Amino acid sequence: MKRVYLFLFFISVFLRVQAQLITIAEARASAEGTTVTVRGIVVNGSELGPIRYMQDETGAIAAYDFAATADVVAGDSIEVTGVLDNYNSLLEISPVTSLTILSSGNPVPAPLPVTLTDGWVEEMEGYLVEVSGVHFTETGTFSTAGSGTNYDVTDGISSAQVRIQTSTNIDGTVIPEEDLFITGIMSQYAPGGSGGYQLLPRDLTDISTGGNPPVISSGLSQTNITTTGFTVGFETLYNGNTIIYYGTSAGALTSTSEDAAMTTSHALGLAGLTPATIYYVQAASVSASNDTSWSAVAAMATSSNSSGEIRVWFNNPVDNSVSTGVNAMYDTHFADTIISYIDNAVYSIDMALYNIDNINNIVTALNDAYVRGVTVRVICDAGVNSAAYDLLSIGAGNKKKSPSGMTPDGDYYGIMHNKFLVIDVVSTDADQPWVIGGSTNFTDEQLKIDKQNMIAIQDHTLAKAYRAEFEEMWSGSFGPEKTNNTPHDFIIDGKHIELYFSPSDNTESHILSSIQSADHDLYFGVFSYTRYGISYEIQDAIDRGVFAAGIWDQTDPDDPTAIEVLESAMGSTLFEASGSPLFHHKYLIVDPNCPQSDPLVLTGSHNWTSSANSRNDENTLIIHDSTIANIYYQEFSQRYQDEGGTEVVGDVCDYVAVDAVQAVPLQVYPNPANNWIVLESDQEGKVSIFDLSGNMLNTFQITEGTNTIPVIALQTGMYVMLLQTEGAVFTGMISIQH
Repeated sequence: MKRVYLFLFFISVFLRVQAQLITIAEARASAEGTTVTVRGIVVNGSELGPIRYMQDETGAIAAYDFAATADVVAGDSIEVTGVLDNYNSLLEISPVTSLTILSSGNPVPAPLPVTLTDGWVEEMEGYLVEVSGVHFTETGTFSTAGSGTNYDVTDGISSAQVRIQTSTNIDGTVIPEEDLFITGIMSQYAPGGSGGYQLLPRDLTDISTGGNPPVISSGLSQTNITTTGFTVGFETLYNGNTIIYYGTSAGALTSTSEDAAMTTSHALGLAGLTPATIYYVQAASVSASNDTSWSAVAAMATSSNSSGEIRVWFNNPVDNSVSTGVNAMYDTHFADTIISYIDNAVYSIDMALYNIDNINNIVTALNDAYVRGVTVRVICDAGVNSAAYDLLSIGAGNKKKSPSGMTPDGDYYGIMHNKFLVIDVVSTDADQPWVIGGSTNFTDEQLKIDKQNMIAIQDHTLAKAYRAEFEEMWSGSFGPEKTNNTPHDFIIDGKHIELYFSPSDNTESHILSSIQSADHDLYFGVFSYTRYGISYEIQDAIDRGVFAAGIWDQTDPDDPTAIEVLESAMGSTLFEASGSPLFHHKYLIVDPNCPQSDPLVLTGSHNWTSSANSRNDENTLIIHDSTIANIYYQEFSQRYQDEGGTEVVGDVCDYVAVDAVQAVPLQVYPNPANNWIVLESDQEGKVSIFDLSGNMLNTFQITEGTNTIPVIALQTGMYVMLLQTEGAVFTGMISIQH
């Protein structure tokens, strides 16, 4: 019995020692692997993921544990017991063996003022700090595909890194160009053991110009596109007026449109513009305290007077039995089709192509076009077939290869992987310009054997957008050197078409948004697939009841996570393409069997890989149209059957689109929406928004005419909108995509 009491005594002493409360400074001085107990005030919540940073009077430290920290928010006073761990040079308590919230709502410690030299050091690790008088060296939009992206800031002398996490509301917003105050938590990621300090802003309010600016919290959106105008929209965190500067040159925004109304949801129409013209647009918003927030400059374009004709071809058999009226075209003569467009060119040909040969006389056709007076320019990848490249005789200085290796800034070039032709963009006849793109390179095997799609679109505005991208590469900017300087939204023959170039335009985020828009069914066919974030998005679609099927050809054998996630989620509807020829498509089809739910096709040169998103030169089209979606579905259906696929979507699409409501008597746009929606009604009423479980989330009174409603607080997903007017009730669905 004495032995039992003695054992219990030692156990109790041991537990008291293990749970002895110490300061954070004492914990930081302890050896890795030591179990410590500390208390402190938390300075962040879930916006940085499962990690929580805490401070006391002596120091700061991180606690990392998915389960233990889930309910902890900034201002909580907590007591944490756990094991000290050095994770890539960041000292953290992980795993956490116990966590107690002692109190909530406490003031968060004021950020410590630092400079770029004395802040990014070990002594500041874990602290909430603030640096002033610095600016980002990059422009455009914060783009954080994956877990996050590092950006350089400078004060003109020194520089340091700020990391924008995907989980914050900063992702996708404009990179400010002025001097800033940046608040954040000093963290560290240094697998090599030293350096790697990075400031982590928690949300948009941590990036400030000082004073009380409205803080522009979204990129600029373009809606209501016509041949003579369009509407520019954006969001601010706080009230401000709306000012739009615009012009046909990024360096000369000489026209202005203003709205003095103070709001956080901004929408302003520009009118009197020229058809088929690219405009450069910058927004500003001024608060009541006369503080100003600025957006980055964005390219937008008016619609053209072109026909908008779209032609699609596939070089392998298709399944016309699933056609809804327009049969997909199976064409074994891709080369003849391409040559025919080249032969009909009158003024100009701009071609960006990964690889080419002359077995089918495409090089000869380009040379012939040059001889008859057409201006021909060609950009190829550095690894292009040298024999075919040498055969190009299109005038001195009219062909070039992309660079390879390291950029002057220390990044790395990828491959110039585009496959597009722009025909007669300089013509004054709106019906002459064509864009030809798709998945195929212009080599004999790719054109005739490997499974490919090719698309041609007759539109002057789209041709000018492709020409702008071509000019950027022609001037010497490739891969990581390029900027987001082309229009992205087009109305072509009544169809909404989106265009993105990699790596400048964060194409993967638009792939994810397209998947998020699926309400009924989706299909993909991708040559190379390694991005597991896309796989998780498809898994989420399946979880909400969407039928999904897909085919892939290659993945990374050293990291097959993307395919493993799909195999778990999709089972018998996922196929690895069998053997040769290559399954070389890069397409996504959304809701082809649900025409009331914004069917779309995503196609182009962009594989679902890290290199495509962050390094290669690529192009991606997203076409919102039920007929084009069905045409691509006919191709997928045949490929799916060829691989042994038998499971098909069986339920009836019962999705109720907002378009069904528009005629009686409410118009809602954009749909899908991001941070705001515009409601146009011919009478007064009340609009309520419900989640799919029937919970009412918000109610707004609307007036006759145009009403702007903020939806930034809604999570990504589908919602029911109910309009109640005098004597009538109307319902519809809206999609929110952040």
